[in-house]
Amino acid sequence: MSGSVGPLPRIAISMGDPGGVGPEVTARALAREDVRAALTAVVVGDADLLNAAAKTCSLPLSFQAVEDPAAIATAETHPHQIPVFEPFPRPAQGYAMGQIAADNGRAAHEWITSAVGLVRNGTADALVTAPIAKEAMFAAGFTFPGHTELLARLCDDCDVRMMLAGGGLRAVLETIHMALTDVPATITQESLRRTLDITAIWAERYVAPHPRIAVCGLNPHAGEGGHFGREEIDVIAPAVQDARTRGLDVSGPFPADTIFHRMREGEFDFVVAMYHDQALIPVKTLDFHGGVNITLGLPIIRVSPDHGTAFNIAGHGCANESSMASALLHAANFARRAAETA
Repeated sequence: MSGSVGPLPRIAISMGDPGGVGPEVTARALAREDVRAALTAVVVGDADLLNAAAKTCSLPLSFQAVEDPAAIATAETHPHQIPVFEPFPRPAQGYAMGQIAADNGRAAHEWITSAVGLVRNGTADALVTAPIAKEAMFAAGFTFPGHTELLARLCDDCDVRMMLAGGGLRAVLETIHMALTDVPATITQESLRRTLDITAIWAERYVAPHPRIAVCGLNPHAGEGGHFGREEIDVIAPAVQDARTRGLDVSGPFPADTIFHRMREGEFDFVVAMYHDQALIPVKTLDFHGGVNITLGLPIIRVSPDHGTAFNIAGHGCANESSMASALLHAANFARRAAETA
């Protein structure tokens, strides 16, 4: 792996909103033996906040600020001392804990930007992003509706898709952050074609050489032959057929209320869902604490925990690190797969 020292992949972690649980779940996850055995890490964020979180949680590790991120690639690694690159100066008044604040949003944006840079220049092999607060980003003047859209912009405006994984499911979203009333008009044969291509390309590199992809219908019972809507007939089925003629193992549209069960039974490797909650409800129901968000289509590997900033418990030492640990382990596994297939 080009960015790693020794056999373990190096994962860059953007610390997320400093007023949320990002520092704590990052520290907790990096203290786990299974995580330390799988990777080395560099955090982009604030070393003082991470050390405070480690102290609150009585964790046997420390975080050391480093000024030159280029030196990370050749530095000796210590499993109980984690380097932290701090590209954003801490505000004089500090960060607001457990609430929306523009300074927090500005810091989170800078940390994400710098962490992406570490992966793109080979200092790290993959990116894991701790949760951000969209309202804090808006307060800081940024207009991206979410992490995924910001990452796409930072990677040359590439065409990306969000995938949620957990509970034996991999669900790719055709549409992401938009009002439900806007979804039907947004789904087109061309957008579905791109979603299926992006999914297949990513899957062939990281999961299986011939991925089996199922496509959800938009309407109940996949439209019931046109009685509950024509999107399946006019848009989704033609896109599926087009993918099949191009050699992809794609089938559908299927009713959303049964397709996820069929995937868990081993019939499919991926499900393409038409809108946000159609995908997230089954994944979060089956694996609320361990599910992860993976961005397909980026030139880098990016994984994140599938939860938010949890302002209500930030700083209390009671956050659950399971999803962050899962994200780190997924990222390390993908980095190894990428190195094997390079």
